[in-house]
Amino acid sequence: MYISLSMLKNKLYLFDKWLSEGRNTLLVLLLVVGSTFMISYEPTLFYGIGLLSIICFYVVFVKAKILGLDWKLDKSLYDVPQDQEIIVVTKNFYWDGSLKSYHVQSHTSKPNTVFIEKGTELKVIHFKETDDDWILMLKKGNGEIVITVNYLESKDYYKTKSQIREEKLNKLLSKKIW
Repeated sequence: MYISLSMLKNKLYLFDKWLSEGRNTLLVLLLVVGSTFMISYEPTLFYGIGLLSIICFYVVFVKAKILGLDWKLDKSLYDVPQDQEIIVVTKNFYWDGSLKSYHVQSHTSKPNTVFIEKGTELKVIHFKETDDDWILMLKKGNGEIVITVNYLESKDYYKTKSQIREEKLNKLLSKKIW
């Protein structure tokens, strides 16, 4: 498996999107403070300069390209399920308005948390494309559960039936008969 330039750009674009969320901006500030603290001591001077240079490289090259609209998400690299396609859940997850890999039961937890079990078949009933993601509306059974998920945050939790068939076929074709 090789990594193409567009795949690397996509990873950097999605990392920047994650980092730009309000709670993650504190991480960058913490790294800058940590690196300046490390520069002030001789044993960690090299690590501090290295960390600060990585942050500067990120801000100057990556962030400038994204804000200058030179880089956009290359959507051709993703195999997004279409309307009326059936998907099969490959990992258990919880949904309470957004996708969660685990559920913490507390007095503040939402009472409408839904557990989606591995092996559950969901049908895509609506598909909407946004600038940097896709929004999928999924239905279980006869409409007993309808959930809405973002594709890029949920793509590791399910596969389409056609992807499962393709994997089985490739597995069979890769076996040597003689």
